[in-house]
Amino acid sequence: MGTTLSAWLAGLGPPGPLDVDQLCASLLRVCRRQAAALREARSAGLDRSLAGWRATLADAFRTVLRTPVATLGGLGTRTSLEVLWERLHAGLPERPDIAEVLVARVCADAVDEAVGHRFVDCYRRRRQWRLSPGDPFPVAEPPLRDIFGRHLTTHPDVRDLPIDRTARLALAPYADGVELVVDLDAPLSVPGESAVIAACLPHAAPARELAFDPDPERGQFFAVRPRDQTTAVAAARDLTIEALAAGVSLIIFPELSVTAAGLDAIEGVVAGRDVVVVAGSRHVVVDGAPRNVATVLAGGERWSSAKFNPFVLGDLVEGIASAPAQVVVRGAIDGAGRYAWSLAVLVCKDFLSPGAHQALVAARPALIVVPSLTERTAVFEADAVGLTGATQATCIVVNQVDAAITSDGIPRPFGPEGPAVVIVTRPVPWALSEVVRRAEVAPPACVVMRLRPAAP
Repeated sequence: MGTTLSAWLAGLGPPGPLDVDQLCASLLRVCRRQAAALREARSAGLDRSLAGWRATLADAFRTVLRTPVATLGGLGTRTSLEVLWERLHAGLPERPDIAEVLVARVCADAVDEAVGHRFVDCYRRRRQWRLSPGDPFPVAEPPLRDIFGRHLTTHPDVRDLPIDRTARLALAPYADGVELVVDLDAPLSVPGESAVIAACLPHAAPARELAFDPDPERGQFFAVRPRDQTTAVAAARDLTIEALAAGVSLIIFPELSVTAAGLDAIEGVVAGRDVVVVAGSRHVVVDGAPRNVATVLAGGERWSSAKFNPFVLGDLVEGIASAPAQVVVRGAIDGAGRYAWSLAVLVCKDFLSPGAHQALVAARPALIVVPSLTERTAVFEADAVGLTGATQATCIVVNQVDAAITSDGIPRPFGPEGPAVVIVTRPVPWALSEVVRRAEVAPPACVVMRLRPAAP
């Protein structure tokens, strides 16, 4: 005698009531654990043969799942799930693993179809933004066609057929120790198709204009700062004013380009404006620990993301403390209660971390912003294009770099394929990758671009 449906459901999670998103997650964890069996079933087309059961079960679940909480055992009550369970096990007597994982997959999709509109409220009510691998979180539904038009380049769900997510719910990944944080209370709004972005570049020659404190004994450096604080603050303020005059909705500064005084100056300029500012990053001591912290200004609020992957400068390593390795996605809920827009900010090398890449692919933020300071941007260009293809995100890298490198005391100007100061990748075929090179810009400068450029 094989496992009964009631016994199987009882083994998926606690017997008491669960939030409906956690109930759906219990089914998705089966899909993750038995991924090989599910892929085998999909290769044989067995999942397609069950397409009609999704609608049948969804209709039944709308009756069973009338409240925001429910029990796993309740899924088999007054529904046709028992029939599906018995038919699959009878048809696959030698492969109960395939029968079970197909039931889990169909049920998860049916729960999403029936009550997926409640997932956001359940998640926000718990306010447990920090996720462990396997924890559920809502999937954003950004109105990309309204912003970019009908002809999007990428459609990840069609191509990738994720095994452990539904249309409106995903499981936090195992991401090489990088923790995923999804905060759905951010004061963000969905940008329109005419939205304008500005990359503000305050330093013409970072190698000359910035100072830092080396510690050769420890092999570290820290406290990167402008040599002329007054000029740097004035540049940050003036570039922000120039950006606002261009009607921007998003302003981005590079890594280590804005001091505390510069941040205050920028905040004073944008106060009361409907604009989001990613104010680069700065070296700062937080609770006695040295950090490289990026700050975002939006809706009168400040929030930050701490760099976890230090830069290496010759024989010295950036002396930042071992911060929790996190990818923080800030999301916004629209008037209809949908998770409609999201932003992730990663500082320079964090963007290149394999764990960060896995977390971003799972969370699929609508916008990924990367303040950086590097002479080597080719890998950023490649990874940005890859993430856009995998997630439909718009990736924006804003970088500060000198106009030339120095070798043996001889400046060597960068050519037309030298490092970038701005990289933008979008999910549209006519502007998948747009790059502004350092050779094309003379900082201090404000580079203004449209989120959705005109099609050729």
